[in-house]
Amino acid sequence: MYLKKLLIAGMMCFSIASQAQQDSVSKIDQKTKELADAKVQLAKAQANVDALNAQIAALKPIQKWKSGRVISVNFNQGAFSNWSQGGVNAISATALANGYANYKFNNWTWDNNLDLAYGVLKNQGESVRKNEDKIDYAAKVGRRVSEKLSWASIARFESQFDLGYDFNDENEDRPVISKFMSPAYLKLSVGIDYKPNSKLSMYFSPAAGKWTFITDDSIAALGIYIPKEHANPNRRGEFGALTSFVYQDKDFTKNVGLRTSLELFNNYTDIVEENRGNIDVDWQVRFDIKLGKYFGANLFTHLKYDHDTKIEYDPVNLPGVKAPRTQFKELFGLGFQYKF
Repeated sequence: MYLKKLLIAGMMCFSIASQAQQDSVSKIDQKTKELADAKVQLAKAQANVDALNAQIAALKPIQKWKSGRVISVNFNQGAFSNWSQGGVNAISATALANGYANYKFNNWTWDNNLDLAYGVLKNQGESVRKNEDKIDYAAKVGRRVSEKLSWASIARFESQFDLGYDFNDENEDRPVISKFMSPAYLKLSVGIDYKPNSKLSMYFSPAAGKWTFITDDSIAALGIYIPKEHANPNRRGEFGALTSFVYQDKDFTKNVGLRTSLELFNNYTDIVEENRGNIDVDWQVRFDIKLGKYFGANLFTHLKYDHDTKIEYDPVNLPGVKAPRTQFKELFGLGFQYKF
C-alpha cells in the first residue's frame, strides 16, 4: 500500500514537471516570435529614420565653403634701473593675422590661405625699427581624380608692407633694403596634390615658375635679391620643380593649433650652370596657444635659404662681403587673441 502511494506521488511529480517544461518551452517559443516581430518593426523604423535623414540632408544647402580667422596682438616691454647685470629698456608690439577660406564642390577644391604680420621694436636710445613684416598669400585649385589624389595648380605671392633698413650700417642715413614690392615673389605651378588625410597635403610639380620683382631702382642696384649677372635688375624669372608639404591641425593638442609648411624649389634653368643643383628652402612653423577666451600666445619660426639672396657675411671683419646664408627668424608673443 505504501509503495503504491509512493508510485502515484512520483507519477504526479513527473507529470507536473513535464507540464511545467512544456509551458516553459511554449513561452520561449512565444517570446522568440515576439522578438522576431520586434526586430522586423525595428528594421522598418530604422529604414524610415534613414530615409527621413536623407530627405533632410537633401533639403539642406550644400556647404561649399569652410573658413576661419585668427587675429593676435602681442606686446612686450622691459625696463631696467641700476640693474647690475645690464639691460636696455625696450618695448615692442606685433600684430598677426591668419585667415583661410576653402571651397569644395563635387570634384573641385579651391584652398586659400593668407598670413599677415607687422611688428615694431623700440630700444632705448635707438630709433623705431620693425621686427616683423610679412604678406604671404597662397591659393591652390585642384580637381580630384581619386579619393586622395588630385591634379592641382598653386599660386603664391610674398612681399612686405613697410621699409626695411640695413642696421649693420651704423650711419644715421641707413640704406633702405626692402619695401612693398621690393622684393616681391610670385610662384605659379601645376602638379599633383596628394592628401592622405584632412590635415596633410603633399604637392609635387615638375613645372613651376618663380618671379622676383624689385620695383625700387635703388634697392635693385644693391644686388641683394637678383644676381648682378642678370640683365634686368628689377625682374627675374626662374623655371624649375617645386615640392611643398602643408600640415594644419587646429586641435594639435588641447588648446594648441599648429600650421607648418615646407616648400622646396629647384631652378634647373639657371643661366649659371653650377647653380642648377641649388634648392631654395622655405619652412614655416606656427603654434597658436589658447590661454583663455581672448588671450593666447603665438610661437612662429621661419627658416629660409635662397642661393640668389646675398647677405653680408661678416660686417665687422669683412664689411661689404656678401654671400648666400641660411636665414632664421623666431617670434614669440603673448597677448590678445581672437578666433572667428
